[in-house]
Amino acid sequence: MDKKKLTRLMIDTVVKRGIENMADDPRRSIRRLADLGRQFSAGRFQDDIIDIIQTILADDNSPYYTMMQSFLDNTDHACIRKLGINIGYNSWTYDARTLRKCSEELGHTIPWLLIFRLEDNHIKDSNTNNNNSSANDINTKDNINIEFIKRRISEARDLGINSFSIIQKGGNTDADKIIDIFRENEESAFFYFLDDAMLTESQISAIKECKNVMISINADDPQSSNMSRKMHDDKILYSIYHYYDDNDFDNVDSLDANSESLKKYYDYQSSMIFLIPGKGCKNHGETVKNIRLKGKFPCFIWDMYYDAHLISKRLLDEENGFLEFEKDGSVIKPCLKNGCQDKDTSLINIIKAVMPMYKQASTCQ
Repeated sequence: MDKKKLTRLMIDTVVKRGIENMADDPRRSIRRLADLGRQFSAGRFQDDIIDIIQTILADDNSPYYTMMQSFLDNTDHACIRKLGINIGYNSWTYDARTLRKCSEELGHTIPWLLIFRLEDNHIKDSNTNNNNSSANDINTKDNINIEFIKRRISEARDLGINSFSIIQKGGNTDADKIIDIFRENEESAFFYFLDDAMLTESQISAIKECKNVMISINADDPQSSNMSRKMHDDKILYSIYHYYDDNDFDNVDSLDANSESLKKYYDYQSSMIFLIPGKGCKNHGETVKNIRLKGKFPCFIWDMYYDAHLISKRLLDEENGFLEFEKDGSVIKPCLKNGCQDKDTSLINIIKAVMPMYKQASTCQ
């Protein structure tokens, strides 16, 4: 057994036992898990995370204890373990070393995360017959397809990239093929954002079996309440997300756990909320981070892009440490005037074209 698999097995054993103990005594067990986590920490990034956790949980009245109890009671523990280890160990620890090594060799920063934007009504698998395209095409006329994502993920994993987000809009007809991607990459971490899609019962069951994906439901979609209820009842690992505007932060300092404006989000019974800046809105990530660290609310709140930048900074000493593909396959993050329009080129060539030059630094060791 190689070192990576042996270490992963050891971590899985410790985390499994720790999660089981949390149900009886969450305060003591969570603190002990944080202490154990430091034993497996392989760098300053992991130490920083554990320091934050220990500081937040020093308050015995922290709402995060309530959140954690509900999270453990209503989520499949195997899902928590698998996704947590896939991102915490595979992506942020072991494969981060591969990222840095390949970045040094390439001379450009290799991203730790790839984000794909899809519109379901335009997605076409390469095996589908179509008079206007050949079976080997990886693009439709307008949008990327399933084969495009599979190819990018295959290229990415060879470079040490093991975290992926898929933001899907326009229905669930291709969700089965996306779920196949989760199955084919069981040691990767996936975040599957459903913009206005409802999954079927069979799709929900299939995702639960994968155990390496977190579903995120658009809280502003009319169907989201029913969807989150299904997720909660089936103990699926899920979160909600919201496209925010500047008005959402007008009275942020006066908010507390009982504020009326927040109660609608509690109805989703999710322990995690992702916030995404809407069009024309400035980024409020620093405010979101401060809200999270103060620990006033019984849920963990993240700014999707701001926190991805923070992780990039700690892993790679570079804020622009992730790639986002628009629905037509062009690169929209890092932000470029013209993007990278050649969808058929290799991921390596895209990285050379859009990612910043790599700089080796002690914070990445």
